[in-house]
Amino acid sequence: MTDAGDPLTCEAAIIGAGPAGLWAAFQLGLHGVRSVILDSHDTAGGQCAALYADKPVYDLPGFAGIDAGDIAQKLLCQIERFQPQWMLGECVASVWQMQTGFVLSTRAGTQLQATYVVLASGLGPFGLETRVDPLELPPSVIIDNGHPAVTQDGFQTSCPGLYAIGDAIGYPGKLSLLVSAFHEAALMAFAIRKARAGGKRQALEYSSTASSLKALFTDR
Repeated sequence: MTDAGDPLTCEAAIIGAGPAGLWAAFQLGLHGVRSVILDSHDTAGGQCAALYADKPVYDLPGFAGIDAGDIAQKLLCQIERFQPQWMLGECVASVWQMQTGFVLSTRAGTQLQATYVVLASGLGPFGLETRVDPLELPPSVIIDNGHPAVTQDGFQTSCPGLYAIGDAIGYPGKLSLLVSAFHEAALMAFAIRKARAGGKRQALEYSSTASSLKALFTDR
């Protein structure tokens, strides 16, 4: 948790600490991008952890069955090596575009500057005592059927540097599945990697063979 009085800057701000947001932090970490994860709830894991922790899930690769709460815990363990910063209990009210990135403002008055922003906010804040207004986005963001329109190769909105994944978006063929959100997060992270490289094409690397990636998972 960050003291609201301290200014904070980061490379990537992820709005939403559910499975989509957690996997986004992992995928960005693979590319050397440090994240700040914000969520209106005071614990990470999203609705999987807060509302459906005991609900069994049977359609994740590698698991015959796993409780939703355990999915959140495993994702938290997986991203621990990348040491994201946390801003829990902070409901983001607005995202404004600047010349060099974005300013996020929370309803508690905290501000955060970020080069990239990832909307992984699902269906919106839950568990709050009072109803909140919808998240205010830059006016350049195109809204389609109530969701930010995105490209399907990198899940960028019409506002450069602002990405959206998971239940925060809809597009032709979209399926509201965890595996879909994980796929979207991976492509988003590769898109940010390319943007950081000035748009140059980036070779696909595998954690099982690329020495730079294997080093992230050794001697831990």
